[in-house]
This record gives sequence, C-alpha cells and structure tokens, in this order.
Amino acid sequence: MMRALRSILFLALLLLCQTAWAAKGTILYIPLDNRPVCLAYTVQTMRAAGWDVQTPPAAYIADDKRCGDPEQLFAWLEQHAKSSAAVVASSDALLYGGLVASRTHEIPLEVLQQRAERLVNLKSTHGGQTVYVFTTIMRSPKASAAPVEPAYYKEWGPKLFRLGELEDKLELKEIRRREVRELADLRAEIPVEVLEDLHTRRSNNIRATELLLHGVESGDFDYLLIGRDDTATFSQAHREARSMDILVNELPKERIRFFAGADQLGMLLLSRASSRLQYELPLVNVTYAPGKGGATVPTYEDDTIAESAKQHIYAAGGFPARLRRHADLVLAVNTPADGVTLEASDAGNNYNVPPETERFVNKVERLLKNKHQVAVADVKYGNGADNGLVKELFDRKMAYSLAAYGGWNTAGNSLGFALAQGLLYDMYAPEAQQKLLEVRYFDDWAYQANVRMQAYRQLIWPNYWPNSGLDDEQRGAAEQFITQEIKTLTAPYMGDMAARYQFTLPWSRMFEVKVESKNEG
Repeated sequence: MMRALRSILFLALLLLCQTAWAAKGTILYIPLDNRPVCLAYTVQTMRAAGWDVQTPPAAYIADDKRCGDPEQLFAWLEQHAKSSAAVVASSDALLYGGLVASRTHEIPLEVLQQRAERLVNLKSTHGGQTVYVFTTIMRSPKASAAPVEPAYYKEWGPKLFRLGELEDKLELKEIRRREVRELADLRAEIPVEVLEDLHTRRSNNIRATELLLHGVESGDFDYLLIGRDDTATFSQAHREARSMDILVNELPKERIRFFAGADQLGMLLLSRASSRLQYELPLVNVTYAPGKGGATVPTYEDDTIAESAKQHIYAAGGFPARLRRHADLVLAVNTPADGVTLEASDAGNNYNVPPETERFVNKVERLLKNKHQVAVADVKYGNGADNGLVKELFDRKMAYSLAAYGGWNTAGNSLGFALAQGLLYDMYAPEAQQKLLEVRYFDDWAYQANVRMQAYRQLIWPNYWPNSGLDDEQRGAAEQFITQEIKTLTAPYMGDMAARYQFTLPWSRMFEVKVESKNEG
C-alpha cells in the first residue's frame, strides 16, 4: 500500500526533526467556541477515529451568551499539557475569549500581548509536546450587528464594509473616479469615534497575530494556521491579509498556512495532528465539476477554490497528488458551472439535475467503483448543499459510500471539513462513519439548504421573531418546526433516520442547528 511505504519514509524524516508518539493518545483541543462545528462535530470526528480528544470544561468556552475565559483556558491547558501527545488550540479563545469576542472585546493591547507570549511559551514551559495553533484575521461583514459585532454595526455596518472595499481598491489602484468621491463622502459621513474604534480593534488584532508569528519563527509552534474570516475580494479584511501575506511568506511553509475560512481550522489541525503522530503523509488528488471548476472564486472568499484546496491539503497534513492512482483520498469539489456561487436558498437550487451535476456524479461513481476513497466538498452554493447533487447521491445509493461530505457554509468551511474528515476515513468503524455522514446530510442538506428558509418563511417572519436572540418559547417552537420538517424532507431518502436524532438551536438563532444522536444527547 502506497500510504504504508510513505509512512516508513516519513517516519525516518520525522525522527530527524522531532519526537512524537507512534500510537494514538490524548490530544488537548481548545475550540473557537461551543458551536457544533467547532466543538461537538469536531470532537465526535476525532473520537470516531480513535483519538482521546480532551476539551476544557464547558464553563470556560464561549457560548451564545458569554465570552470564554482566557485565564481559565490557559490554566487548564498548562495543567494538562505534559500528559498529552499534542495541543490544538484557538488563539482567539486564548487571547480574547472566542471568535465573537475577538471582534467585540475591550481588552487592552498589553493584555493581548501577554497572552500571546504565554501561548508562544507553552511548548518550552509545559512539556515540549507538539503545538498547533489556529487564529483568524477579523472579518469584514457586509451586514451584521450586536452581539456578534460592536453595537455600531447595526447602523453603520454596510457603510463600514463599503469603506473598506473602496480603500482596498484605492491601494490596489483599481478604484473608479466616481468611487473616489464616494470614498471621500463615506470618510466624512461615518462618525470619527466609530472609525477610531474600528481601527483600534483591527490594529490590535493584527499586532497580536504578528506576535504569534514569532512562535513559528522560533519553532515554539509546530504549525500556525491563519484563517481569513469572510474575506471578500475587495474589503478591509482583504487589505489586511495582503499585509499579513508579506510576513507569512518570510516564514517556512512547512509550519504556516494562511487562507480563507475560520470554523474549519480546528478540524484541519486535528487531522494534521493525527497524521503526524502516526507518521503518515497522505496524498490527495483534487477533481472538479465541469465548467469553471477550480478557477471559481467563491462568495465570501478572495482566492480561487483550486488555490484554497491546495492550501487546505497542506494544512491538514497531506500533500497534493497530481496522479490519482497514487492518492490516498480524492477530493471531489462540486463547483458552479459558471463560477458564480449563489446562496443555497436561491430558487435555482431545486432538485433538477443539470448535465454538469450528472457528469460530476458519474465521475464520483467511477471513482468509487475503482476503489478510491472520495470526499465530496459541495461548494456550488453558499450556506447549504446542492439539492440536485444530494438527490443523485441518494438515488444512486452512493451517499454512504463517501469518505466524507461537506456543504454547510462558506466554500472553505465545507471543503476543509470534508477534507479533514475524509483523511481520517480509514480509522472509522462502519457505524461511526455512517453517523458522521448522517449528521452532515441532516445539517448541510436538510437544514441549511432547505428547512432553515422554510422556518423563516412559515414561522420566523410571519410572527415577527428575530433571526437571532430567540427567547425560550420561540426557540422551542422553532426546534419543533425544524424537527418535523427535517423528518418530512429526508424520509424519501433516509427513511425514519431523523427520528433517531434531535435538532436544536444551540445559539438561539437560525444560522446553525445542532444535530445529535438521541443515544448521545
């Protein structure tokens, strides 16, 4: 087997470079927050692969109502570090208290710097084990509001996005004459105190991230993964990313990567830890749906999907394989034929199967018949699955033959999660593998692409309920509606499987659902 031969060679290389465990052991994991994709789904995946993944007490981790507790997280991490094989940690959790807190905090720069230095020193002061860290560049949302952004975003959010977009264009010399005037008007219109606060927040985030780069340079971090959270092609986040790129490119590529996404980063680094601790270097071949394919630049991102796929493979501990016959995993990416990523709620996302989707499924079917392990990254639409693709997978009885499936949020989120789960495929028991796929179909397809919008139209909007911040009564009614609609939608494809799961709204908002087996709840 090719993987076994490469493992022997890779073992020899690793023994020259570092000491690691040769068998499965304990991995300490500090997530961004307690959203299902960051915590429950990720831990479930790694435990299904045989790893003892330990996480801090729930009270220390950010949830929908409060920030995490960096001091308690550090104390827990330092207490348990010496008994672990590896550490995978979110710097956003350790510096700010979570992803939302990284945008809304009032923490002085001096405190952030102290925490960054404490994280960099973890390896040398608490056991010398492998340390993987993931961090994010602050996003540039087109529209958002408290509590996930500072309060002024409710009034100024769209104009702040446009300001960053135009300033990015100005620096790149791609701004039009009429946009120069618009930029001047925006600078004059937005209150000075809002601009100052925004600048301070973003500047402190960048300065803290630059301190983390020292951990790569010194070798205190075995890997640093920097994510660009919701980064449009022209935006303030893209502008900052260009500056960060200069610094990142001066560091060894074998210890750092920088690409679009946030919520998939923990899963990617846990997959990397698994490969490295077992001395494996899996090869991944990538193939695309007909049409624009890898040249697609997805919504919410600023790189082509081909570049994103390559960077994700490196980050997850793999290596791109040009020849499919050498690959341990084939990553099949379902892209829009015209390269335009619409929302999964778009009317065009129906159950009709266009020729390009049929050809893509034909390709996946051939790969499976030829005994390839295939992970499908469904990025044709943003924020949900391609209904036509999922229908074909079930109709042809291929849905549970995949190594992994992902199609839930941004392209990077979906691709990264599917890739990481797919790389762990050989370690799952058949029953565990089916459960992982069931969760993804219930979440990415049933809820994200279908039932969420039904809930908006039939329940949330008619009753004038908020999209976020549902009270207990509203949340209960929404969960009841969602559960029934998922059962109805999935019955023709998955039988009564939905009855074995519970579907909840853990952050009291409609954006994400938690899919949990009743045997585990």
